Amino acid sequence: MASNVFRFDESWDIPEVTPQEVWDVLSDAQLLPLWWGDAYKEVEPLDKKGKGVVGARARARGALPYELNFIIEAAELEPGRLVVVKTFGDFDGLWRAELAPSGTGTHVDLVWQVTVERPILRFLAPLLRPAFAWNHRWTTPRGEAGLRRYLAAQRAAKPD
Repeated sequence: MASNVFRFDESWDIPEVTPQEVWDVLSDAQLLPLWWGDAYKEVEPLDKKGKGVVGARARARGALPYELNFIIEAAELEPGRLVVVKTFGDFDGLWRAELAPSGTGTHVDLVWQVTVERPILRFLAPLLRPAFAWNHRWTTPRGEAGLRRYLAAQRAAKPD
């Protein structure tokens, strides 16, 4: 595997919510700053396709702690079951989330395959590979925790 290519596999367990509730959040790129604010600082739609539509694109700015700029495109969507997005820009990749019921909640299997393309980061990738992997291990649990908080707040705000 080239030094600028990464693959990360994780699993999240989100309690007390259905796969459809999780899918509704994961399939809407504009919500990223609301639940994964540590990594996604800003998301701007690039078209009027709307959320949960294959081909919908958004420009994102992230901080990990370096700033990243990239495009997110919905590539494959199966309501309540699957969200696949492509990224283009400072890094090119494919992020895949498979959802399944688990007890009273949802189990999410995540695969993130990414190629670092930003010239300086690509050049430094052989030296910074351990730092990039550490950064991913640091930010991913924050994404899971943020998703849990966001969904709990959404559920609490719904009238019975």
